[in-house]
Amino acid sequence: MSANILILDPIDPGALRELERRFSVRVALRPADHELLGLVEEAEVIVVRSGVRLTRAVLEAATSLRLVARAGVGVDNIDLAAAQDRGVVVFNVPGESANAVAEFTFGLLLALVRKIALADRQLRAGRWAKHELAGIELRGKTLGVVGLGEIGGRVSALGGGFGMRIVGCVAHPSEERRRELASRGISLTDLDEVLASSDVVSLHVPLDATSRGLVGGPQLAKMRASAVLVNVSRGEVADEAALLDALRSGTIAGAAIDVFAREGQPTPLSSLENVLLTPHIGAMTVDSQARVGARLVAAIVLGLAGKEIPGRIV
Repeated sequence: MSANILILDPIDPGALRELERRFSVRVALRPADHELLGLVEEAEVIVVRSGVRLTRAVLEAATSLRLVARAGVGVDNIDLAAAQDRGVVVFNVPGESANAVAEFTFGLLLALVRKIALADRQLRAGRWAKHELAGIELRGKTLGVVGLGEIGGRVSALGGGFGMRIVGCVAHPSEERRRELASRGISLTDLDEVLASSDVVSLHVPLDATSRGLVGGPQLAKMRASAVLVNVSRGEVADEAALLDALRSGTIAGAAIDVFAREGQPTPLSSLENVLLTPHIGAMTVDSQARVGARLVAAIVLGLAGKEIPGRIV
């Protein structure tokens, strides 16, 4: 089977080798917008993560395109309506990175509340200032989880293991869901109560019309002044300008952010000492990327053979 595959974001090396063994592969990592239209012209399969936006113009320029493969969970960087209009199949690879993202969430959380990154910066600068680095313990604190899907559920379990009280909210609550979550030690409530009652608020919702700007100025104002926010979901779920204001004014104590509205570009949040920033690496473990890569290759093979693909979105 021969097909032209264009890879626009880094993927697992083993998966890349397997694709190169089977197909004609071109790798052009995160090209500039003006280069992208020319690159996609002969591609039958385009592989992306979150670093490249496949707009209607890009998809229409890809005249041979059959498949768009998202090597991860979200598809908010792909114009799904345009893909559907073109008859292009879009699929993602859900689930394989859930454990990696959940563990990373707690890594960020601990680094933030124990001021580990600040301590590292101070020590490297030759400053020994233990008195400035007192953090909090997690045991007995309240963890608020916004979005209780696979990742949010795992984060809740980790929080329970640390002895935290867990409260959460979901887009479509029901009495059945409330009982199920209660059996796992999670109190289901609404967003306002999660924000108002939590020492740590952790965001785990997909980006769509209802979640864009879900946590803005009015919502941040409901949080405790001692509370912190962790966002590993999507950048636009939290209003970054409002978050910057809240952190500068002391409305909240700190934030750990792995995702940004404009990834790869400078953010004014980097000027603040009470913020921990990472470049969207929640899913970036060797283990999870190998699993994602294996499923990606298998799905591409199925799709090019005209067979149904698990995780198909369009």
